[in-house]
Amino acid sequence: MDISSLLLTESEEQSVNLTSSWNFETTPETPQFPADIIYQILRNFQYCRSSLCKFLQINQTWCHISLIFLWNCPFSVSLKAKNSVLLIRTLLSFLSEQEKSELKLNLTCYESNISKNSTYNYLDYIRVFDLKHFRLSILHWISYLRNNNDDDFFSDSLIVELNKIYKDIPINYSTVNLASEIISNMLFRKCGNNGLQHLVIEYDDIITSNYVISKNIIYLNNDLPKLVNFDFHYKLEGNFDKNLLIDRIVEMFEIMTKSVKNLRWLEANIEHEEHRLPKIGKALVEFIEEQNNLEVLGINEFWMYEESEIYRRICKSQQKSLKHVRFYGMCNFKELIKGLSECKNLITLELLRISKYDSNIIPMNDELESKGLSIKNFYTCEVISFDAPEITNYFIQIINMSNKNLKTLTLTHVTPDIIKTLVKFCPNITHLSIYFTFYFDLIPDLLSVLLTSLPLEQFLLKIDNENSESTIYTQDYWNKIAKSIPDSVIHLGIDFKIEKNMLDMFLKECKAQLKKISLFQRYMLNRHYLQVVVQYAKKNNNLLKELGFLWDPKDFGFISHSNLEDAKKFIKIIGKVEPFNKPFYDIKLNIPHKKDHLLSSFLSCKKG
Repeated sequence: MDISSLLLTESEEQSVNLTSSWNFETTPETPQFPADIIYQILRNFQYCRSSLCKFLQINQTWCHISLIFLWNCPFSVSLKAKNSVLLIRTLLSFLSEQEKSELKLNLTCYESNISKNSTYNYLDYIRVFDLKHFRLSILHWISYLRNNNDDDFFSDSLIVELNKIYKDIPINYSTVNLASEIISNMLFRKCGNNGLQHLVIEYDDIITSNYVISKNIIYLNNDLPKLVNFDFHYKLEGNFDKNLLIDRIVEMFEIMTKSVKNLRWLEANIEHEEHRLPKIGKALVEFIEEQNNLEVLGINEFWMYEESEIYRRICKSQQKSLKHVRFYGMCNFKELIKGLSECKNLITLELLRISKYDSNIIPMNDELESKGLSIKNFYTCEVISFDAPEITNYFIQIINMSNKNLKTLTLTHVTPDIIKTLVKFCPNITHLSIYFTFYFDLIPDLLSVLLTSLPLEQFLLKIDNENSESTIYTQDYWNKIAKSIPDSVIHLGIDFKIEKNMLDMFLKECKAQLKKISLFQRYMLNRHYLQVVVQYAKKNNNLLKELGFLWDPKDFGFISHSNLEDAKKFIKIIGKVEPFNKPFYDIKLNIPHKKDHLLSSFLSCKKG
């Protein structure tokens, strides 16, 4: 099995034949580019597999560099079922005879004729390994074998494919576990030392399961010395032995602590009904303390409230390197803020799933008055459905300590006191998203005070007014809000209920020269609201370049094709809204971050 049958279409599979006897000599017509230049060219095609597969045929240099990108992340969500089977069959050729024998003993339909050695050691090229998609590929392969290698098993419809495969899950499950264990252990052993950089373990109730912890992960040993990204999203369910699974997760972190020292990105989010998992918290903190240069950290608050030193230990160990932090299920704000104040290079603070405090929470005191936060971006990304004075006080403390540094702010809990604090301490905000779940009658006055002096570029206003009293939402109400929007805003997000005629007046009263409008309410996806925005674009000399709806209108048919085409005469882009103010670091650290060492090795060999 070779690259000629991997990740290609059938026509490409017939045309490509990489064997050891392939003549790599450059033809006279082949452009003579240095390898460094070829590498930069192919980076532009790294997500286009069909183009990379064609580049394989040019010469040895183009082939090698194409393989760097083709095999960087072989198990992808976009991988089709048939191609995932070809991928697993390719990996089988790297198993030892003992491993092959073990598979044969436990898998009666095992393809025993797959023994040909591959031309290239493809495992050297793997940089990203996604365990969930790997196990899905294993499931595809076993389902294919159980259907007697029938190519008709894979239809053109992904939904039909998955329905067929998922019906086989009860039959295949134990075999999937065994094959995953054998092949992944081989993969970790052979590719880890050569540069596996990003490991993704994501819970999936069908594909991943709690079994993953029992076998695949605790055998990592010393196989991941070059790991820089680790995403671990897991869920402990009641139908498994909780204590056993907790022990296995703890063992995973303890084993990785011995060899993984240079993580730049760590995301560890474990869902469990009890929330507090102190054994995991202890192992995770010790793992974090061993990292030399951690930049991005996302974790649960696993530990008990009394273990307040946890935040200090995390922040102290990474006080020079930590730039972006994300916390799930926050409780102990006080200790968190104290710890983060020691991180001098912190840029982003993101808080998710904030819950109401216990009544015995110790209030903030004077010990933070002399401290500051260096954050430029503060996100609270889930709406709080209650008015919580404790949370208000801590938000005020964070805003106060951030002061003039703060540029990007997303608040899902807004009160008059928070608005006053923003006006007093944060004059440099350029990207603002605020969600109102209370104080509806005060919103126009609060925004008039807050917005007029800010150098805003993007502004999203969300008002939960679906079920609130409608008599207060007069045209004057909306006009006052519109007039408060600064001239500097170029992107406006609207996420509140407003009649189309009032929206028309709202846009007319808004003095900002908008280039982009995002409509987040589903009822706005119709020709009437489209026409309101088109009229706005006409009156503003077509300055508006882009309009986004909650759904893509051409996919759902709520707006006719003719209406869309007429609107595009005045608005160039009409499509689906993007997440507003989504934390920029959600774009994972690029892998490879720099020129891959495989290219350097290849060039050294050529020179030699």
